[in-house]
Amino acid sequence: VAFVAEFSRGKSEMINAVFFAGYGRRIMPASAGRTTMCPTEMGYDADVPPCLRLLPIETRLEPQALMEWRMAPEKWTRIDLDVKNPQQLATALEKVAETRKVTQEEARALGFWHSQSPEDNPVLDAQGLVEVPRWRHALINIAHPLLKQGLVILDTPGLNAIGAEPELTVSLIPQAHAVVFILGADTGVTKSDLSIWREHLVTESDSSDARLVVLNKMDTLWDELSTPAQIKDQIERQKQTTADILGIPHDRIIAVSAQKGLVAKVTDDPELLERSCLPVLEEALGRGMMGKRQKILADAMVSGISELRTETSRVINIRKRDLTEQMMELKGLQGKNSAVIKHMRSRISNEQTEFDLGGAKIHAV
Repeated sequence: VAFVAEFSRGKSEMINAVFFAGYGRRIMPASAGRTTMCPTEMGYDADVPPCLRLLPIETRLEPQALMEWRMAPEKWTRIDLDVKNPQQLATALEKVAETRKVTQEEARALGFWHSQSPEDNPVLDAQGLVEVPRWRHALINIAHPLLKQGLVILDTPGLNAIGAEPELTVSLIPQAHAVVFILGADTGVTKSDLSIWREHLVTESDSSDARLVVLNKMDTLWDELSTPAQIKDQIERQKQTTADILGIPHDRIIAVSAQKGLVAKVTDDPELLERSCLPVLEEALGRGMMGKRQKILADAMVSGISELRTETSRVINIRKRDLTEQMMELKGLQGKNSAVIKHMRSRISNEQTEFDLGGAKIHAV
């Protein structure tokens, strides 16, 4: 399942609330502004001890795809995780937010600077350097009931990084069986959110089960000057507007407050937890997406086979057309060949007569 959103929509806080609340603190970095700088994959492999593996950003200068780098564990920086020590866990996972300064030329080579679209380029500092992520990809192996069921969470950086990291758009997001798209409850669907949705997340073959939209930061709409009924109406209106803009069923949109849900779990406040609607999201992930795993995988397989059939029939039709064209060309040449041969024979015969006459003349001389 890919967690996709523009930056500062609360993806990392949501992952903290769902997966790490038992530690009694934030584990994934989730401060204001951009935190997750590289795509972070979280899953569980019983054969590997709990660890964080990081692929240096410099590997983008080499031609190998991310899938090939996975086969080369020695190229990754590995940090073992102590799952019983929340402080060590949090300190280790802060690595996904690390950046480094490079020159403009290095940024261009790494794919973070484009002359043709200057408005998307990062800001230069006083020394003329560009800030880029330190890591290209992060893999977290940790035990959790949902992860043990086979769930893999892909936490993506914001729009700029989605555009800058081709692996995300070419393989990681399209290969995700389901997507949780996170929006701000206060902002709704912004222009950049809509461009992510249209460019990377919408495909004709996807079933609605594989798409879940979360309106996070619902607590920003909790206003002391409004009655609970007015707040509820406002949230429902925002959900309906979002459903209309994105073109998905109303029941695939969940409004939550990940931050209040995390606080409620840490402080053991059931009333606040219920108000945050986090259990509704957990239910949708656990029973909804994981419960409908077979259906989602079957839909993905049917869609894959139909795409394969479409592509195969397209290739066959192109070959068929080429063969038909060649056949017509050969048929067109069929009649011409006999006329050409006839003309050549008469020409050779005339040339032979001229040659014989020439020979007689030479003999006479």
